[in-house]
Parts: sequence; structure tokens; C-alpha cells
Amino acid sequence: MALPRIEEVLAEAERSLKTWGRLALCQIVRAEGSTPGKVGWKLIVRPDGTAAGNLGGGAFEGLVRTDAAAKLARGASSEIKRYYFTEQAVKGEPTGMVCGGMAEVFLEVLAAAPLLVICGGGPVGQALARAAVLAGFDLLIADDREEFRRFELFPDGSEFASVDREYAGDFLAPFARRDLFVAIVSRCWETDTAALAAVLRAEPPHLRYLGLMGSRRKIERVRAEVAARSLDLAQVDLRAPIGLPIGGDSPGEIAISILAEMIRDRHAAPDAPAPAVLREVVEQDA
Repeated sequence: MALPRIEEVLAEAERSLKTWGRLALCQIVRAEGSTPGKVGWKLIVRPDGTAAGNLGGGAFEGLVRTDAAAKLARGASSEIKRYYFTEQAVKGEPTGMVCGGMAEVFLEVLAAAPLLVICGGGPVGQALARAAVLAGFDLLIADDREEFRRFELFPDGSEFASVDREYAGDFLAPFARRDLFVAIVSRCWETDTAALAAVLRAEPPHLRYLGLMGSRRKIERVRAEVAARSLDLAQVDLRAPIGLPIGGDSPGEIAISILAEMIRDRHAAPDAPAPAVLREVVEQDA
């Protein structure tokens, strides 16, 4: 059997991480005797059990895929697991195969960086993007104005979603399985409403943060408009006004306050209640 092309497996791992947020990279790190796969062969397993790559096929590869999928489902850490190509084994995992050898496989759980979705490419959005890179976030910028989706305005590696003023399409669909942090910092209450409604319609399963910038008067207007569209804000923990109350009203200062709140939530215990936030942010437009 030919050696799998390592660069193809790793490229698929990168693509799958962007979509799924997590996967298991399985690599043979030791082999003794007769084995179907060789040291260095790789396989990736996605959370739904699908896979890419090759460890040699047969019952052995099937067992590795099952073990990797179970590890992802449990949120377990990486480990090296030994598989014997015999019908029985005193130590390690018997495969039922009769090759007579043994292989050790490193089951490595990989997790993508959390994805920060910035709805609004204006001054605050640009400042937030620059700061977020330092904190290890991936970036997706959504704006209905082409001039605010220019690569030169944002850090290298940023992705862009071309939306209309009503955010009518499901721009979050390609990233639905990622850990998402969403900051709505668009230019006016109408686009804020549209962006917030789009997030609520998408119901992303791993929404870790949702914040809306604006004065309390503006926020109440947006809340009312969203409710008029029969969308339930009770299903999410909306941070509005957005950010921690650290003072300052320049785009950079607002961006830092938003990012500080996101970092706090990112590292908080899963069931820990967020403290009340009392802060108003000056609207960009009336």
C-alpha cells in the first residue's frame, strides 16, 4: 500500500478545523512486526465520525476511527494507544486481525481558535479585529458595504462575509459548528437589528458570546424590532451595552472593553453566571 500524501491529510485537517472547530489527528508513531500501516501514516476523524487519510484500512483503522470519535464526543485529551494485530491481547487493544504485529497511534485532539464574528467593518470593528488577533481569535467580518470589507483594513487571515443590508442570507452557516463570539458594532440601529436577527435565526449551537453596541435607547429599539420579527432574545445572553465598564469612548478603547469581556467569558467556567454590566457606548450614528 502506498504511503498516503501527508500534505493532503494536513490540508484537509486545516479545512475541517475551520468548519468543525475540533477533530482528531491520528498518527502511527510506533510499529513492530507485520502491520497494515507504517510509522508516519495519518488519519483525521471529524466529530461526525467521517474521516480522511489512511492508517492501513481494515479492522485496525475502524477501531482507531471509533476511538477517535468517542474521544471527540467526550471532550477527552490526547493519548497514545496501542493496537495489537492479533485476536487477543494482554495489553492494548486487540484488532482481531492476524498480522501478528503491533502499532501505537497518537490520538491528538485538535481545536480551532474561537471565531470572532464582527458585524460592522467601521472604526470599532477594525480596532476590535486588530486587538482580537493578539488574543488568539480567528476573524470573520460581515458588512453590507464593500468598502468596509477590504483586506487592507483588517489583519492578515481575516475572512469576509458579503451580506446585504438585511443580513438575509445565513452567513454563519459555514462556521455553525465553531465556537462563536459575535460583536454587533454596525453603523446604525437598522443594520444592528438585521445582524442580531440573523444570528438568532441561525441558532449557532456553540455561541459563546453575543454583544450589541449602542446607547440604552438604541438597544431598546433594537430589542423591540427583533421581537416584532417573532425572534426570542430569551434564548441568548445578549450583552448590551457591549463590553466591560472600563471607561473611554474612542474606537480603540471600546474595542479593548469588548475584547476584555470576551476573554473573561472565554475562560469562565461553563455554568458560571456573568456579572451584570453597566456601561453605555456612544452610538456611531443616531
